Parts: sequence; structure tokens; C-alpha cells
Amino acid sequence: MDVRFRPPKKSDEKQWAKVRFLAEHGFFFQKVYIKKGSVWQRERYPENLEQAKEFVVQFRDQALPEYKLFQPRENVG
Repeated sequence: MDVRFRPPKKSDEKQWAKVRFLAEHGFFFQKVYIKKGSVWQRERYPENLEQAKEFVVQFRDQALPEYKLFQPRENVG
């Protein structure tokens, strides 16, 4: 997850469902932008699962590709 990610409470199952859904679709709380006129502005992440479903459709071109998500780490030492 991106440094901007703030996890919901452990007991908040609805919010965790939203987080899982977003992550499964390539959204790890990275910056997402929307063009308004000639200006690009950061878009806020959705507040609930229903909004998340619309969000992944609208911003699918900004989802992180699978190959960027699961790169193995180099052995250190």
C-alpha cells in the first residue's frame, strides 16, 4: 500500500471489503488524477464499496499493472 493508506479499524468489515476490492483492481492508494478543463487534479478515494466500484471503472487506466505489484525483492546480504 502507498504511504497515504490509513487502515480502517479491524472491526470495520465494510471498509476492509472496500480496501480489498480496490487492491484487487490495482488501486493501492497511489495518487489518482482527473482532468477538469485543462487542469489535472488529484481525485479522492471512494468512501464505500459502491463508490469503489464506480471508481475502478472510471480510473482503470490509472490502476497499477500486475507486474509492478508483485516484483520479488532482491536478497540483501
